[in-house]
Amino acid sequence: MTRNVEGNYSRGGLQQAVLDAIVADGFDPDDLDPLALTPAEEFHTFGRAATVALADAAAITSADRVIDVGSGLGGPARYLARERDCHVVGVDLTPELCEVAADLTRRVGLSDLVDIRQGNALDLPVPDGSFDVAWTQHVSMNIADKAGLYAEMRRVLRPGGRLAFFDLLSGPNQPIHFPVPWAEDPTSSALATTGETRDLVTDAGFEIRLWEDLTTDAVAFYASLAAGPPPDQHLGLHLLISDMPTKGSNLKRNVEEGRLALIRCVADAC
Repeated sequence: MTRNVEGNYSRGGLQQAVLDAIVADGFDPDDLDPLALTPAEEFHTFGRAATVALADAAAITSADRVIDVGSGLGGPARYLARERDCHVVGVDLTPELCEVAADLTRRVGLSDLVDIRQGNALDLPVPDGSFDVAWTQHVSMNIADKAGLYAEMRRVLRPGGRLAFFDLLSGPNQPIHFPVPWAEDPTSSALATTGETRDLVTDAGFEIRLWEDLTTDAVAFYASLAAGPPPDQHLGLHLLISDMPTKGSNLKRNVEEGRLALIRCVADAC
């Protein structure tokens, strides 16, 4: 891991802030509609749309057991459980995110399908070969040991399982402009190029079957992050990420200047 990853995603008092925002947006936290959480529970490019697209690309069904590496507030895990009827184990490094994710999962009635665990992506707290899909979105940017990351995800997959990721990678022009949502400065950022990432994935024991470059599609989304949430919306990524207008502007600039790339990938475990 890079320096201070946990500190970047832990703010203190997050659970109460989320509950207060739920109430302010007109929802009952004790009888919670899962869709009420959509504005805040997925902090990756394109939000829920990216999760749906990755689930479609990986052809996830009720027959699959999924591990979500870097599960955050548990939004993708709950989506997969709710809409694909599959069991999901979510693993995240940050205890506060795990606590809030488990609480929200309980409040929407999905604790029987979603299990949130605190743990390290380089040492996942699960047995070998116990999953059909290893899933991760916007996590590798904080992990310097990418060979270890992909090898660990391969370890937990059964033969014939799938790796599904949607990640930010390094573009041809460097360095990137900071701060960005995953790092205030270069000490907390670990981007690999697209070529390096393809090699790391195949070296870990995967055969790539889908590799989609979505970089140019991200400009409008990042512009919306820079603009901030509507004034009457209390649930949002601003609860998790400080100074989102500046960081959203930097994301937009980094993409426009060829400093970042966004890739969706599905690969088969050999």
